[in-house]
Amino acid sequence: MWEKALRQSLEEWRYTLITFLGAGAFWVNHYFQYAPFWLILINLYTVVFIAAYWYLGVRGQPRSMVWKVIATLSSLVFTLAFIGFEQLARAGVERLGMHEFCWMSLSFVGFIGLIVWRGHARRRVA
Repeated sequence: MWEKALRQSLEEWRYTLITFLGAGAFWVNHYFQYAPFWLILINLYTVVFIAAYWYLGVRGQPRSMVWKVIATLSSLVFTLAFIGFEQLARAGVERLGMHEFCWMSLSFVGFIGLIVWRGHARRRVA
C-alpha cells in the first residue's frame, strides 16, 4: 500500500514494525474480547496504533499535508485488512473445524512470502 497507493517507500524495519503492531490488535481482540475492560483496551490500542503508524510512516516525510492525512488514514485500511483476516480465521475455526494452529501456520507462510517478496524488491533497487 505504501509503495503502490501512496507512492512512498519505507525502510524495511518500518514495514515490519507496523505489521507487528497491527498484529497486536489481533491479540487484544482475540484474547481479551470477553474481558469487561475490552472496549477500553481495544480503543486505547487503536489510538496507540494510529499514533505509531503516523510516527513510523508519515512523520518527517517531505509531502503535502493532504498526503499526510491520507497516509495516516490508510491505517484504517490496514486495520480493516487485519480484521478481515481475523474473521476469515475465526470462520475457519468455528465453521470448518480447522485448528487455530493451521491459521497460525498459514500466517507464518505469509510472512515468509512477504520476506521473499521484499528481498526481491530490494535487489531490483540495488
